[in-house]
Amino acid sequence: MRAVCSYCHKDMGRRPPLNDGGLTHAMCPDCDAYFGRQWAGQSLGEYLDRFAFPVMLIERQGRVVAANQAAGAMLGKDRVRMVGLLGGEAMECVHARLPEGCGGTVHCATCAIRNAVTRTRASGEPLSRVPARLKRTAGTAELLISTALEGQLVRVTVEPAA
Repeated sequence: MRAVCSYCHKDMGRRPPLNDGGLTHAMCPDCDAYFGRQWAGQSLGEYLDRFAFPVMLIERQGRVVAANQAAGAMLGKDRVRMVGLLGGEAMECVHARLPEGCGGTVHCATCAIRNAVTRTRASGEPLSRVPARLKRTAGTAELLISTALEGQLVRVTVEPAA
């Protein structure tokens, strides 16, 4: 009898009775590990780690709810330390350090990242690969920002523009 994974359809080889030409289903070790994590409960950060690019989830007031390891690596910080910060604070925008703070400076009105998040939150429409410039103390980064509404949160995906 031939065994196939019920989830990913990977061929798992032959099982007794070997002279039976039928088909049976089981769960392969990879799917068992994947679904085991799902069923046991997975943090948002762990879920976001499945994305190749830096990803953050932003709530209504513009604060980071979760971020993946790629986002932490891009910013040189532990992703857990980003939770609760405003987007510009988490991304270390130089303008977020001004007395008016993130969202309150004259620069914020023209911020492509902030405007993409705000537009997606208001319209529900996703945006794809919006050119953005992030000015940080370490230098300016040219980025592509994609946004999508995920329930009450906005998912922000960051790609290098080059």
